[in-house]
Amino acid sequence: MRVLLCALEAPLPPLNNGQRLVVGALLRHLRERHDVRVLAYRASDQVDERGETPMRLLSHPVPTSPFPRRLSRAAAFASGILHDRPQRVDALSERLRRPLQEELERFQPDLVHVCWGMLAPLGRDLAGRATVLGLLNAWHLDIEAQADAATGLYRRLYRRLYHGVAQRVRRFEATEYRSFGRVVVVTQEDCDAIAALDPKVPLAVIPNGVDIGFYGEAVPTVRDPDRIVFHGVMDYPPNINAAEFLARQVMPRVRAARPQAKLAIVGRAPTARIRALARQPGVEVTGEVPDLRPWLQGSRVGICPMLIGTGIKNKLLEAMASGLPCVATTLSVRGLQVADGRELFVADDAEALAAHVVRLLEDDALATSIGAAGRAYVRGHHGWDRVVQSYEAVYQEVRAATPAST
Repeated sequence: MRVLLCALEAPLPPLNNGQRLVVGALLRHLRERHDVRVLAYRASDQVDERGETPMRLLSHPVPTSPFPRRLSRAAAFASGILHDRPQRVDALSERLRRPLQEELERFQPDLVHVCWGMLAPLGRDLAGRATVLGLLNAWHLDIEAQADAATGLYRRLYRRLYHGVAQRVRRFEATEYRSFGRVVVVTQEDCDAIAALDPKVPLAVIPNGVDIGFYGEAVPTVRDPDRIVFHGVMDYPPNINAAEFLARQVMPRVRAARPQAKLAIVGRAPTARIRALARQPGVEVTGEVPDLRPWLQGSRVGICPMLIGTGIKNKLLEAMASGLPCVATTLSVRGLQVADGRELFVADDAEALAAHVVRLLEDDALATSIGAAGRAYVRGHHGWDRVVQSYEAVYQEVRAATPAST
């Protein structure tokens, strides 16, 4: 099968966000059995290391502005309100239209897989073709989560603005997604949220994958028997919210029972609010690290205390794939077929989360058992080979249902 991947961000290093990782994994595994080309934007921080990969790249149209960041953001909000559309979706799609048509004529793909929702307007250019739109989550739920995470002096204003954005995103999802032969989301919750906006959208659920070989590979490190680790991109509002809850409410309870316990908050772009957590007793904020594996394999407990957000939490899958015994909130395990006390421990209040962490810190046999069960679960359900097989099944169904592609 000839597959054209059309992406918002190219699968080029640094592979430091979910979009790049997913497109890279799809490309790597699909190429084992199919002829695959990529049409994508290359962000300013990405190194053009395409090698022999058939890939057409466009410079990412990140607008520059002489105005302060807050004024630029306000102008973007105003533009969205004026046009009643999410910011930049039309500009992003417009720049891809001509290259997309050229690729369609030159490559003659059997199926076009568009990643992500911001590029959904391209569905109109692909009418009559076999198409799939891949999403990381229900976009409006993610915007609402960021609104709920707003704090500080401008909390009410930010919440009002973000909820306004969420309304525009809902209308966008309800009108643009139906153009595709199938729309793939990663959890049933996201599926239900989009179906509620437009029951005509043809939806499928395929969970996120994780690089089992990478995270399962042992790296030189010494395990710290007292260290708990939470990792992620630390300027993402739901992660900030989770880190503050963890450092200010969960860790004091852990340290009351086990004073030598310490927390490492690991991840790029820590905000001032995240850096301030390093003033809490026993808390370290590392910022970006070159390799997550020494932090995961070198810690005793992984924790994913998300209170708001949507989609599957890849940070939790990565920790479990590393064999790290984990504690998580109910929201963090959405989309996973796991049970409390079997593959990990699950709780939602600070007291219960702390109790699970202390138990894992103090019981070697339990920590080993939970870590092994978690790793086995991820290997069995979230390896990219399995995930891509699910995509291939969707591809075949969409092709069969598209007269022009048969």
